Amino acid sequence: MANYAFFISETYLKNNSPLGANVDIKEIYPFAKTAEDINIQEAIGTALYDRLIEGLTASPNDITANETILLKKIRSAMVWWTCYEAMPFLWVKLRNIGLVKQSGDNLETLSDTELEKLENRIKNKATFYTNRLKDYLCENSNLFSEYKDGCWNCGDMSADGTKKNSTDLFFDRNTNDYDELKFYKKYIR
Repeated sequence: MANYAFFISETYLKNNSPLGANVDIKEIYPFAKTAEDINIQEAIGTALYDRLIEGLTASPNDITANETILLKKIRSAMVWWTCYEAMPFLWVKLRNIGLVKQSGDNLETLSDTELEKLENRIKNKATFYTNRLKDYLCENSNLFSEYKDGCWNCGDMSADGTKKNSTDLFFDRNTNDYDELKFYKKYIR
């Protein structure tokens, strides 16, 4: 992983998440990588994802102003997706004897209900920031050619009845009623 750049740093992650300052970042970064692969790459498309990672690895000082804005939006989503991916594994470890639960003096583990409630809150925040990222990219797709060419095109999307969250509604972004579309998009998610 020597040639790999993450969208977030240890400091940023710890300062902007519920992760404590004493959490070992070596135990968190595998989940950051998973969050990038599963959530961020899916949101921005592989072509743009690869270009941003390549740019951060090769010459981080050459990032443009538009890319900086995009990276800030990615970081917000990344923090919460990383927490969501890591949370169940921070207190359960896989050892030679099997799964074990760590506990220290005077500490109490969360009940399943409390853990589920916390996971839902974290996932909701991650989803919120991911949606803001997607909205920004859709509204500024002209600034990122890889997003337009290598990912879904906003005007080409149509309802997919096989997806759980899909509806039979279809909005054509190529019409003159774009303001009306933005109004409906705000309420239909």
